[in-house]
Amino acid sequence: MSISKNYSGQNVIAKNKKTEKTTEKITLKVKQKSELKRVREDNTDLTTEYWKKQCQILEQNKNDLVYKQAVDNAIIAVSAYKSLITNDIIPFIKILKNSLLSRSRMSLSLANEPVLQAIVENLLPSEYCIPELALVINGKRPKGSGRFGYLDIFILSNAGDNNVILELKYISLAGLNSREKNNLGANELDNLDKILEKENEESLLKRPYSYWSKEDKKTKITTIGEVLNNGVKQLSQYIETISKGRAMSYSSSGVFDERVKITRSNPNKLKGFVILVIGFRRILCKSINEVKTNYVYNKI
Repeated sequence: MSISKNYSGQNVIAKNKKTEKTTEKITLKVKQKSELKRVREDNTDLTTEYWKKQCQILEQNKNDLVYKQAVDNAIIAVSAYKSLITNDIIPFIKILKNSLLSRSRMSLSLANEPVLQAIVENLLPSEYCIPELALVINGKRPKGSGRFGYLDIFILSNAGDNNVILELKYISLAGLNSREKNNLGANELDNLDKILEKENEESLLKRPYSYWSKEDKKTKITTIGEVLNNGVKQLSQYIETISKGRAMSYSSSGVFDERVKITRSNPNKLKGFVILVIGFRRILCKSINEVKTNYVYNKI
């Protein structure tokens, strides 16, 4: 056999092998696409089946007042959440006030920030709400001197952008240092609550307010306006910290919470609101300038 014929034969074999590999790749891609299509169709079928069952349940109970009320409440809450992540807090404030007003007058004297936080959490979809988000504010500070912080509510957008942070403040009626304050009963607190609901905001912010300071271990006196302004300063610090992404250690700065997955992304927005509740009827709200971040936040 000549060298040229042998070389030609080798070329044919090489080409055949290359063709076989190409065919295998094409077959694999077709198989993968077919499998992906099947998975998508299965997911679509499952989603369709889920909603069919939900619709059947609603249809079977369309005259049940409990179901009707639950559906109405869910729609209102979801609408408020959707508005909130687009920087419109008014619908959320409305449902918050309605929730507060549904509580007993007897609880006016016992209400505090943990109670307010529990109410707010209950009004938001749990899969997009992270309460008490752990932060390392400044890793260079000693513990107990502003090194760590806990954001009241971190609200995640279902679209991955326009996340919202809430700082909650509660003014107890019993702590208002005014002529109406002394040993007020439930009815008297309710009357004071109604007065404060309509009071001019300027005079309301100047009202003295007494509270127990855990740090100083004594009663301190401030004003409602100072409580609101301090909330704004605190919120600004928190939003800047969150925008940095994950804190890699206690000596750095950022989010230090295992409930959140943080990944780099195109620029997103962080928006913050301070919600200050006085009694059950008066709610003040203040926003801060939005901050850009190069991270996406997802709940784990």
